Amino acid sequence: MKVRIPLLFLLLFAFACETENTPPQALFTVAPSVGNIKTIFDLDASASVDPDGLITLLTYRWDVNGDGLWDMDFGPWKFFWCSFKDTGNYEIRLEVKDGFGAVTPSSFTVKVDGFYSMTDPRDGQVYPVVKLGSYWWFARNLNIGKTVNVSEELANNGAIEKYVYPGSDPESLYGGLYTWKEAMAGEILDGYAGICPPGWHIPSNSDWNNMLSIFRNESPPRAFTYRITNVWFVPDQTVTHDNYLQDGAIWRLLRETGSTGFDVVPVGYRNPDGAFGYKDYYFPGQTASFWTSSSYGDSRIRVRMYMNGTADGDVFKFADNPDFAFSIRCVRASL
Repeated sequence: MKVRIPLLFLLLFAFACETENTPPQALFTVAPSVGNIKTIFDLDASASVDPDGLITLLTYRWDVNGDGLWDMDFGPWKFFWCSFKDTGNYEIRLEVKDGFGAVTPSSFTVKVDGFYSMTDPRDGQVYPVVKLGSYWWFARNLNIGKTVNVSEELANNGAIEKYVYPGSDPESLYGGLYTWKEAMAGEILDGYAGICPPGWHIPSNSDWNNMLSIFRNESPPRAFTYRITNVWFVPDQTVTHDNYLQDGAIWRLLRETGSTGFDVVPVGYRNPDGAFGYKDYYFPGQTASFWTSSSYGDSRIRVRMYMNGTADGDVFKFADNPDFAFSIRCVRASL
């Protein structure tokens, strides 16, 4: 009787007889490395290698709960994700096993912050704040000032004034809409405090770059006349969860139901001609726009997010007319 021996077995046997097995290298990344109790951390062990060249035989297992117990048996789990309900430092462990049973461990510690809030001493309003990138950001729109009718101009009288987009706002996320001059309290200075509370400032172009860089992807940008540098393009792509490593994730991460706590809502804007608008200029869908404190010639830089349901959206920066009224998010380096 003939016995058929699998070719892979023969190859492994011959390889084992000729050379001594070298253990695999367990390498993985975590994005982001610092987050909060709503953040989903993406784990990527695709950089792990087998020095013997049998990378297809590598298997993986993870411990992401910080309890010392493996969350699965060895398998093809080179990509994984996790989140944490409590604040603290958590050690994420990975083990990689090769085809000969050699196992190599690796670990990475992530820091998980909670949600915090600050009270504006000027009017007593409480704002949730969240850490994104290297800075702390308001998690809802600034809302200080006296409401002015949409058809009227904001007066240059030293008092803070705002427009309020009409609609139900039970969570007070809409906040005010401010022209650039009103937001900056008449100054032209990158990173200026403007109408933000003491210790906070109107985010500069660089501040937004810092925050958005943790979501950046390399998809080909679309061409617009008024687009400026560092554009974050999010293609229309469905994701199963708010995954930092997938295209199309930025809007889903930053929206009100996203996993960052930043809570962007499509509040719209006020046109220089004295009317509210909510549709995006170039694509169908509602829009949320935020002033930066930075200039671009005679124009001012804004960050615009457009959203269309839950499946798509994008994030751009534009140089725009300072007479538009957009939302404001205040920022600071540390609490």
